[in-house]
Formats: sequence, structure tokens, C-alpha cells
Amino acid sequence: MNTDTKILRKINNYQPRGGLGHTAKLILSLSAVNHLQVKKHMERVALLSEQTAKRQKKDDKAAFFSGLLHDVGKILLPYKLFDGHNINPEEYSEVKRHAIAAYMAMEDKHLFTALCAGLHHNLYNKGYGLKTNDFPASLSPATIKKVLDIAMIISICDFVDAFTHRDTKILDGSDKKSPKLRKMLQEKYPNEFQTIETVLQVNKDLCL
Repeated sequence: MNTDTKILRKINNYQPRGGLGHTAKLILSLSAVNHLQVKKHMERVALLSEQTAKRQKKDDKAAFFSGLLHDVGKILLPYKLFDGHNINPEEYSEVKRHAIAAYMAMEDKHLFTALCAGLHHNLYNKGYGLKTNDFPASLSPATIKKVLDIAMIISICDFVDAFTHRDTKILDGSDKKSPKLRKMLQEKYPNEFQTIETVLQVNKDLCL
């Protein structure tokens, strides 16, 4: 079963509420037009996040959809930023807009997914994007904790997938092709040993 078929089957099987399934399918179709590499990355992160959450006994459905849509903001940016060339500092500043753009695109319809997308690059030192003090005041402590848990999984899965598949330099460290991925992750996420180990094992098992 190819990845596209697997992703569509999971969307249908999960039957998410609030039209999230339709949104996911639409975003995948749109991203395939000019942002095919972004689409493939989002699909791999969705599968990796889902299985990581499942092994950690967290919400695998939330992890799947939040992973699948975590880079929605990139399809709102120019294709030239993702055409395979090495990204310069000025372009990187523009790329960093994608986290907030993703949040703004989804906050009215799919708030949980939007929060994870906006936050996933701001869970490590010198990160960027949404901050927890930007969260709606109406959120319960339990919901905030769940957002943080799922967003952390997505953040680590995002880095691992970029490190594994990206060839271009993009200044976030994921382009450094070395055997020291685990060390890089431990430096980037010093308090997330268990999640790092789970993600690395899932990535190996899934062979994405």
C-alpha cells in the first residue's frame, strides 16, 4: 500500500468531527499542486507522530491529524522557498512565517490542530511561532497539556523526518547530515529523552 492510499484510508477510518477529514483531504490535494515535497513530508510526519503517540499511550488520532496538517502554512508561501535550493537567512525568515500562518488558517475550524501547528517550532531554544501565552484563555489546563504533549511529538518527528529526507540547507540544523541525530535531538530537546527514543525507534520500524 503506497503512502497516499494509507493516509486516505486512515483519514476515512478515523472519521474526525467538525469536517477535519475534508480539510485534510483538501490540503493534501492543494499541496500536491506546487508543494509536493511538503505534502510528502506532512504525510510521513503524520504516520510517525501517530505511532509515537500510540506507543506512549497518548491520543494517536490527534497526533495523526496534527502531524498531517502541521506544515499547512508552507503551502501559503511561495514555491521557490521549497524548490530544493539552499535557503539563505532572508529566505529562512520568510519560511519561519509558516507556523503562525498555519495557526491562523485553521484556528476558527480546527483549534487543537491549529495550536499544534503554530506551536511545534517553539518547543526548543531559539524556536519560533505560536507561544503558550497566545492560547485562548478559555482552554482548560487538561487541553493545554494535551496540546503541549502532541505538539512535542510532532516537533521531534518533524525534525527527524527533515534530517532523514531533506537535502537543502535551511538553517534549523536538520540539514546537518551526520550520524549524531540522537545527540542533536538531546541537545534540542533536553527534557524529552523518552519521546526521542520512541520516535527514533518508530522511524526505524516504519522505514519511512
